[in-house]
Amino acid sequence: MAKDTKKDTNLVSDIGIEVNNEKITIDTAKTKEFFGNIQQHIQDTAQNIGEHIEKGTQKAGIKVDDEHIEVDLHQTKNFIEEIGEKIEHFLAHLEHSVDKLSKK
Repeated sequence: MAKDTKKDTNLVSDIGIEVNNEKITIDTAKTKEFFGNIQQHIQDTAQNIGEHIEKGTQKAGIKVDDEHIEVDLHQTKNFIEEIGEKIEHFLAHLEHSVDKLSKK
């Protein structure tokens, strides 16, 4: 439990919040930088996932033309499993990045 408390204290400090005695000080520049870094990381990763999804439509077994929508269920199942793995990887990477930012 003490480890979590230290981690929380480091995160609060990284966000730009300091608590001393009976005063709370917020460094808005540090707060803005912290959340800006997280925002940039999320945007980069979301763009990467979006590009993979665009490229993966054919791989997903979905063909669309003016008159028909054709779905290959076997290909779609494999594609969904692959996307699920990528989302899990993204979330793990995001958690790692937040931990890394909080240790700065």
